[in-house]
Amino acid sequence: MLSVIFNGILFGLLLAVMLGPVFFALIQNSIVKGLKPGLYMALGIASADITYIFLMYFSVRLFSNNDTVSVLLGSIGGAIIFVTGILSLFKKSHTSEEQVKTIKKGFTRQFVKGFALNGINPFVLLYWLGVMTMVTVNYKYDHTELVTFFVALIATLLVTDTGKVVLAQRLRAWITDQRLNWMNKIVGVALILFSFRLFYYAFEHYH
Repeated sequence: MLSVIFNGILFGLLLAVMLGPVFFALIQNSIVKGLKPGLYMALGIASADITYIFLMYFSVRLFSNNDTVSVLLGSIGGAIIFVTGILSLFKKSHTSEEQVKTIKKGFTRQFVKGFALNGINPFVLLYWLGVMTMVTVNYKYDHTELVTFFVALIATLLVTDTGKVVLAQRLRAWITDQRLNWMNKIVGVALILFSFRLFYYAFEHYH
């Protein structure tokens, strides 16, 4: 059972260090909006991962053998992330008290934001496809081992995402309006580049 837990932690760390749009969005959200909104967003991200795990557990064969689904997810996900990147690129942010007070009322919105941003990324779905196939076909885990594996994995994600949020808080004193707007532009460009990657993935599978 220790090897099962170790594998869960290992794959959790692998997902945690992937520099995808969720990573950038979590860091930006934590710096701009504070500790609690960042933690709520991290919980939303983890909830999307758990949802995908359940989907893959019951329908891994359907998704892995259906290229149409892969192309559709790549196209829709790419379009949504592209639009998000454009909005972030031209967004103007201000470090004002009024903004902070408004944000404190919208913790549920941060949870939904994390869930949606992680949920529409087809690379997350493909990651869980690969992991679920590996643990059920290659490792041949039984039900108890599967539960242990994914509990260790999700726990690792929550710990690492919480660490990202806490670390981001240390940067708040460094943040000015000018630096904040530059960060929005960097995040916007990163999201647009990731959207191009998703479009390429969909195009490649289409052909």
